[in-house]
Amino acid sequence: MRTVQAEALVHSVTGDQIKMFRKVPKQRVTAFLKRSGWRLLPNERSESVWVIEDGGRESLCTVCDGARGGFDVGIDPWELYCPQHEDPVAALVHPSRGEQGAEAVMRALCSQNRMTPEDLLNALTLERRDEAHLYLRSRPFEFPVQAEVYENAIHDLFEILYLCYDCAGAEQGDDALTYSDVTFAAPDHVVLSFGRPYAEETGEAADRVRTLSRRAAEQLGTPLNWLHSSQRDRSVVRQYATGELVLEEVVEPEDFRAGAGPERALWDALDTFRYQTAFFADWRFDWGWDVE
Repeated sequence: MRTVQAEALVHSVTGDQIKMFRKVPKQRVTAFLKRSGWRLLPNERSESVWVIEDGGRESLCTVCDGARGGFDVGIDPWELYCPQHEDPVAALVHPSRGEQGAEAVMRALCSQNRMTPEDLLNALTLERRDEAHLYLRSRPFEFPVQAEVYENAIHDLFEILYLCYDCAGAEQGDDALTYSDVTFAAPDHVVLSFGRPYAEETGEAADRVRTLSRRAAEQLGTPLNWLHSSQRDRSVVRQYATGELVLEEVVEPEDFRAGAGPERALWDALDTFRYQTAFFADWRFDWGWDVE
């Protein structure tokens, strides 16, 4: 889950960005499409048309929430197709031909994935590490800034990083944090990097670090999602006697907080950073590619 990042729309794609995109291996772009929810259009002779549906919805849908949920909403149970949520909202052709085709693919991916061209190229070229991009509602690191603000933020962000590895099962001898780091990318943007050893680094210890790093990055996503869960995530659908469908909230974000252990500590560390430094406006995970 991601919240809405402010205006992450494509205004322009440069020639250099198109050239870089065209150098990305086709199988890597294909894997990225699948990760992002795109699918090949069935029964297409070309086998190159990809489509994506509207994945998220906050308001109630008569078909998806009503008829499919077993409620009496006056819809034939045999006609449960929902054009609003099942029809594609975008399409692209991959593999593409020429610079214009590559630009069209980049624009479609950036628009639907709420990414800039720089974001997209980073996601497609990132190797041997995973990155959590955290965007903040305010700009706490804009110059001039007091040293104390940086000191507190660095302490809290590394604490979050350490706890991600603890949740992943890291032990003292794993040395996993050697490959990880925190970066201040902009006044409102910090990056947590979960690094992995180079391919030439072999052995059981290096392999364990590779596994732990990916698992640690995945651990961060769960509390982020629940801390920023929507009303729909926390609700069930009810129907009034009048036939109206409503969302009834049954849990609060705090109900998903772990009872003990590093998972609870990670939740608390994220909550502390939100209140002491800045709230999270958005986040994105870039999953790095392993290079043999």
